[in-house]
Amino acid sequence: MRVVIHWILFVGLLLALPSVMADGVDSDQDGFDDQDDHCPNQNGNSTSDRFGCLDIDGDGWSNPDSNWTIHNGADAFPSRADAWLDLDMDGFPNHLGLDDSDDCPFTHGYSKVILFGCSDLDNDFVPDAYDDDADGDGIRNEMERAASTGLNLFDPFSANSTPSDVDFDTIPDVLDDDNDNDGWPDELEIERNSDHLNREETPLNRYFGIQTGIIYHGGFTFDSQYDEGEIELSLSWFISVLTGELVIPIALIPIYVFIFVLRQRKFSTIMTVIELENDLERLFDIEQDVNELVRARTLKVYHGLVLRNAIEERENIIANRNSRTKSRHSDFESE
Repeated sequence: MRVVIHWILFVGLLLALPSVMADGVDSDQDGFDDQDDHCPNQNGNSTSDRFGCLDIDGDGWSNPDSNWTIHNGADAFPSRADAWLDLDMDGFPNHLGLDDSDDCPFTHGYSKVILFGCSDLDNDFVPDAYDDDADGDGIRNEMERAASTGLNLFDPFSANSTPSDVDFDTIPDVLDDDNDNDGWPDELEIERNSDHLNREETPLNRYFGIQTGIIYHGGFTFDSQYDEGEIELSLSWFISVLTGELVIPIALIPIYVFIFVLRQRKFSTIMTVIELENDLERLFDIEQDVNELVRARTLKVYHGLVLRNAIEERENIIANRNSRTKSRHSDFESE
């Protein structure tokens, strides 16, 4: 029985011997016993995330390695003693009071103007919250919003959502008064049938492919540069006036001609009737009709005057003729 007990004690001693031997052993001579040292074969001075591992900046947080990364708790800034934590992995420390403290600690970003470490879609170092053109597409945020419609929304935070800008003047076409940037307002070019999206075509060279007009700036200054306050002398302007401002008067010309011909024909017809009429009572009725036509503006006033004079002359002729006829009858009866 004693022999068995002795063997049990002997085996237990053998099993405990390595632990006893390791206790107090510091293989890398860094002040941490091997049993507590996370890097027992590398001299190190880290004390925060691991014990006894390499800590170049001496801030207590170990340098990252293949077995222990920043995600495990290693120093995110191994060469800076004032920083070790970077939750969003953007290179800006999550510590207050530093010159480059991360203003957006949970958002990955590289902004360096106004705010550090915040979202910067176009990589111009200006945070999106303060950037007039957050997505860097050349069109300001408010312009993209203004150009949006219910059917076509533009996202100022996406470079893949950009309104059309054919002349690259940073003003969306739907808001641009001069889309082709040729100096002529789109509204005027459309009115003159000139291509408002083609810089090479203006109202001055719209016809025949050549310059057909000038802009007069006063004195002896003439050129082709449009100026709203100056005088335009061009074929385009003339056609515009002819077909625009004068279109109604021109359209009324056939009506005027028709009315003129109708009045002239009525005048001629009445004049013929007067010249052939031999009845004084009938001439009186015709005169009354003429007066009514003048009042109704079916006959012009001067036509009415001419007809009245003709009626009066015709009445005189008939009266004289009747007088001579009566005189002859009297002479015949006296004989």
